[in-house]
Amino acid sequence: MPGFVERAVRRMREDRGFSRNRHFVALSSPEGRRAVRIARHLRSLERDLAAGLPARVQTRDGRVLVTIAYRGGTREAWLSPSEYRMLLDSPAAQGALPEEG
Repeated sequence: MPGFVERAVRRMREDRGFSRNRHFVALSSPEGRRAVRIARHLRSLERDLAAGLPARVQTRDGRVLVTIAYRGGTREAWLSPSEYRMLLDSPAAQGALPEEG
């Protein structure tokens, strides 16, 4: 993941005062849009993990597959290793997922 994208995702996730409106120009670039998409994806996964849904992690072809079981089906999320490390920064994910992926 390029440096700008990773820094932007981390800042959106860690800084509660971060305003996407104030940083509109930076987040309008292709890299900025990618950072917003990744941050939303990770936040959605965190919500599912915080709800106590069972999860499984596998590594395939250099990517990490997170499978979350719902009552009526499953959700599969493919993450890069750096995205998985950022997901593990969340307390909800730390309790539900293994460190290595």
